[in-house]
Amino acid sequence: MGTSYTIYNRMPDEQLFNLVKEDNRRAFEELYNRYWFLLLEQACKPLQSKERAQDIVQEIFISLYQRRKSIELSVSLKAYLCKALKFKVLNEFRARLVRNIYQQAVCAEGKTDFASPVETKELEQAINRSVGRLPEKCRKAFLLSRQENLSYKDISGELDISVSTVEKHISKALKLIRFQLNC
Repeated sequence: MGTSYTIYNRMPDEQLFNLVKEDNRRAFEELYNRYWFLLLEQACKPLQSKERAQDIVQEIFISLYQRRKSIELSVSLKAYLCKALKFKVLNEFRARLVRNIYQQAVCAEGKTDFASPVETKELEQAINRSVGRLPEKCRKAFLLSRQENLSYKDISGELDISVSTVEKHISKALKLIRFQLNC
């Protein structure tokens, strides 16, 4: 058993992934072991939750395995996994944003009963549409503030604009989102 694992240990990612496509579980285990901690470390930083980061990394590997036969890599496997992680983390932030806006809307209306899953999904879609309609710089500033929890000063550095412009963008974003949601 030890010698077969050293064979996989020495193989390049692309060769291992080709074996994974042929249902070779040991090759998949090797890729999993190579990239689990790297992806976990990268996910922990923005999410600030080791448990959620572990869940997301696990979801990435499950998806990779389930879709193994249809995936055609145009970049390295490492780049593919890192890109998948980036999208998963962004989706997590988007979901948090939806929950936060929904909670604010519920609190503002004084509602104590909770919405049905259908209402929640509709609200999430409406918020995503509203955020998508924001002007580009306004949207970027808003997402950096709400999803990445950056300070206005950090956002101003990231977007190369003044702090007061960041404040105006975020204020405008909130007004437009509330208006579009009729809150």
